[in-house]
Amino acid sequence: MEKKKLISFIDKYYLAGNANSTKLVVEDKTMSCDFITDDQNVVGTVSAEDFDLPNGELGVYATSQLVKILSALENDINVGIKKAEETAYSLQVSDSNSDATFMLADLAVIRQVPKMKQLPDFTVKIKLDKGFSDRFIKAKNALPESTNFAVNTSNNAAELIINYSSMKTSRITFNVDATVDADIANVCFNANLFKEILTANKDATEGSLEVSSAGLARVTFKGDGFASTYYLVQLQPS
Repeated sequence: MEKKKLISFIDKYYLAGNANSTKLVVEDKTMSCDFITDDQNVVGTVSAEDFDLPNGELGVYATSQLVKILSALENDINVGIKKAEETAYSLQVSDSNSDATFMLADLAVIRQVPKMKQLPDFTVKIKLDKGFSDRFIKAKNALPESTNFAVNTSNNAAELIINYSSMKTSRITFNVDATVDADIANVCFNANLFKEILTANKDATEGSLEVSSAGLARVTFKGDGFASTYYLVQLQPS
């Protein structure tokens, strides 16, 4: 197995340390997980094909430790699972020179991820491509203290505002390619988490950001053998 393939999957739920625990599910060589960030601002799901592992459920309590272990190994790795009475208790990871053990967690200690029920109508849909990602990440990096971004529409046109506030603030605003079914006014979401979502999914071939006036955003990506979905809850601007 290529280490970078496993790291790419992890990056999509770990979000640079914002979702440390999850339950990995392997079924017919497809790995998937539902997750929630530690601050509960994002819930999501990631799935990816072509993981040659036995079917089962793997409790990962400290993704941060797993990432560090993988960083010590070469790109070509072998991954095995040790079980006791059909319950997986460790990952065995090795390269041509090293062997590593990552202890899995009891599934009972992994936080349950709430299911998204009765989704509202999403009235704004923004195309997410490389150009969008580059612009957003550069704008967010230019205002590192900013915690939110707002989506605003008027006359079938949409714009994003980094560091929106009802008061006067330093901010960056840019127009985006969007389909607008109904206008929304400055609905805010977590800019730090959205930046990490974009960064983790740079290998996607298509993506979209959908926004509801009810205060929910849905971000979806598809790529070569993977799919990811994220739900962001509205933040109240300062």
